Amino acid sequence: MQADARRRQRSNDNYFEDVPRSKLERQMAQAGEWCEPITLRPPNEATSSTPVQYWQHHPEKLIFQSCDYEAYYLGSMLVKELRGTESTQDACAKMRVKHILTHLTSKKKP
Repeated sequence: MQADARRRQRSNDNYFEDVPRSKLERQMAQAGEWCEPITLRPPNEATSSTPVQYWQHHPEKLIFQSCDYEAYYLGSMLVKELRGTESTQDACAKMRVKHILTHLTSKKKP
């Protein structure tokens, strides 16, 4: 039994050496921060809705690191450009229109 355990341990130790990985994965494995390899799909298989050339970040960055974003909201409306009171008025107008459309489409019909 102990021989089997040692053999399994040796095969587990060599496992990471046999798997081709990205530079970031190799660095994490060497630093002891990585416990098992992750297989990334090729970008063309990852999503059908957004072409690869429009991606803003590499898949490795999204998986192993983080990306900082800022977004400004007024209520549930995303304010894309902060232009003082003008952007606030635009967002309020959009919310009013959205509320009216929701109200009109949800009225019960006799």
